[in-house]
Amino acid sequence: MLEIPVELGRHRYTVSVGHGLSRLLPDLLAPLRGRTTVLVAGRRVFALHGRAVERSLRALGPLHVALVPDGERFKSRSTLARLHDAFLEARLGRDGLVVALGGGVVGDVAGFAAATWMRGVEWVGIPTTLLSMVDSSIGGKVGINHAKAKNMIGAFHQPRAVVIDPAFLGTLPARQLRSGAYEILKCAILGDRALFAAIRDAPAGVRGWDRVAVENAIASSCRIKAEVVEKDEREGGLRRVLNLGHTIGHALEAETRYRRFTHGEAVGWGTIGAAWIACRRGLLPGDAFDAIASAVDHIGPRPGVSDLTATRVLEALARDKKARAGRVPFVLPTAVGRVVIRDDVTRAEVTRALRVMAGREALLG
Repeated sequence: MLEIPVELGRHRYTVSVGHGLSRLLPDLLAPLRGRTTVLVAGRRVFALHGRAVERSLRALGPLHVALVPDGERFKSRSTLARLHDAFLEARLGRDGLVVALGGGVVGDVAGFAAATWMRGVEWVGIPTTLLSMVDSSIGGKVGINHAKAKNMIGAFHQPRAVVIDPAFLGTLPARQLRSGAYEILKCAILGDRALFAAIRDAPAGVRGWDRVAVENAIASSCRIKAEVVEKDEREGGLRRVLNLGHTIGHALEAETRYRRFTHGEAVGWGTIGAAWIACRRGLLPGDAFDAIASAVDHIGPRPGVSDLTATRVLEALARDKKARAGRVPFVLPTAVGRVVIRDDVTRAEVTRALRVMAGREALLG
């Protein structure tokens, strides 16, 4: 088992990574024994893994199960209301516990429901997708989408613990596995050249990736994110670097109503766009741009962007929740392992970046 502490004072918690950890929940969560618990899960994940996790959690105390619909479009007010109803039915008090079993959507919605129930009850994350393992499960950013803007409604509510069992990845569809790999690549570009090399050397599409290599990649990504979150818990400055690839990526998701791209696929495209803008500005050498774009493409195919109009994407980008005084900050790589933040990226630069992104569709076949 690998353990990554997230040092946030009284909100400190540990991210545990290891095959088979979901069977050890009674031991890992022993300090929470005796609480009324609501297990929140998506229907598909619960059908695959829910009964085993349910048995483990029942060893801790009274347990109730709340199932939510699958998919990004259900990260919504209606799902939040459904969970609040489930909490009421379970008589979840301020000493209760919410456990989120699933991908990023379930973690975000369940965490936000916990944050807003009785002004905040504790929660634990058990991510089941590679994307949620390396991204949304760490840092306490919870919330739901607005119909026109991703993650616009939310809070900071740190989990009590995060338990990552890579065994769950054995049932993950290939597309979802690739989706998480784009986020691992993002973390590598932020600050880990060895991780960048590892994902470039992984099998195309990361199918059949060695078990130890997967655990190490997950743990390395978690450490990078934990180090950033420890220095900037509430995204006052440094934490914005975690948005590499997300500015354009979120706009692509919103413009296509969260139906075309997985989050990781959108981040993959956004990473190419940000790298191209950095290269065009002379911040990123051309060979480094090629290395980053090739690494994104190595992970696998992505839905196309060539039919999306720049005007609509720019409108979605302008609604980015990180905008300040009408300016949207962009995270731009200057090398593999270094980034800068700029708030003067122009509409023309984004439009040209979209053309470059569309041109890479042919390379993907």
